[in-house]
Amino acid sequence: MVSSQIDMPHAPTGRQRFDAMVIANQPLCREHFLLSVRLPGDAFPPTRPGQFIQIGCRTPDGAIDKQALLGTELEWQPGQPPQLHQPELCSRLAMLRRPFSLAGRRDTDAGVELDIIHRVVGTGTDWLSHLSVGDAVDLIGPLGNAFELPADKSIGLMVGGGVGLPPMFYLAEAMAAAKWQAVGFVGALCRDLLAVSFDDAIEPSSDGDPTNAAKQFAIHGFDSVITTDDGSLGLKGRITDGLSRYMEQQTAEQRSRTVVYTCGPEPMMHAVARLAEQHDVNCQVCLEQAMACGMGTCQSCVVKIEQAENAHGTTPDGRPWRYNLACTDGPVFRSGQVIW
Repeated sequence: MVSSQIDMPHAPTGRQRFDAMVIANQPLCREHFLLSVRLPGDAFPPTRPGQFIQIGCRTPDGAIDKQALLGTELEWQPGQPPQLHQPELCSRLAMLRRPFSLAGRRDTDAGVELDIIHRVVGTGTDWLSHLSVGDAVDLIGPLGNAFELPADKSIGLMVGGGVGLPPMFYLAEAMAAAKWQAVGFVGALCRDLLAVSFDDAIEPSSDGDPTNAAKQFAIHGFDSVITTDDGSLGLKGRITDGLSRYMEQQTAEQRSRTVVYTCGPEPMMHAVARLAEQHDVNCQVCLEQAMACGMGTCQSCVVKIEQAENAHGTTPDGRPWRYNLACTDGPVFRSGQVIW
């Protein structure tokens, strides 16, 4: 087992609720959207790659028509169903906030701008997809801990699948600032589910060689490897096929300076963690868990983490584990800590 030379810090304090305004909302592919919001002033606390926000995926209280929400008296005739008018009774509304990793941040004279990427899968994200410039959004953040760039490392392999890509885009910016070398790995089932923008003049390699085709990485001077399960773009196969091919070509000295960072579906992250362990490379994973609050109150995002102190149980191979919360203890963990 590979153990990191650092301990992942807990989530910093300073979170609160903010009112934001949509400044852009554009499709990246068939199901993914890039949503950018602006928070006026400079009150939003500092953030780092790996952290997330909780968005209220419904019209904020400050912008809603209170009279429409209250409605009128129910018209209920004997033998007939009541005539409902209130939005919360006759419309589909997302009652709970949704967690979204930060894909980027810009501190401008007009305020703090935050980027998120969301995939339309239900009521809340469908509401997000229909937002227009100028619409109001309320959010809570910043939440969670962050990726670490160890002082003794200088090569980053960023592996993102689906909505696991946003923290990789933000991480690429941090790596460029730290003068790291890096490669992005992007995978999806097919071409029209790749949540990245491509340079029309550059075709991703079908052999899995790094190119600067993906703009979100190329803007920071980093190449990327693109994979699709059906071979419609880039290397045919899974994202781990591209990662394995790349790592096998690294020298021992390069591996000693490498850290793998990953976010995406749990089976993908587990496979990435195994690859990193096989090559004796440290790996940090950003776990994607369903969260109702994002602040440790609801206890809904528990994950099993190897921990001897006050253990809750033991794995079949003798590893003590304890439940941690992805929202406050994570979402970033050392891969060797996670009981998959």
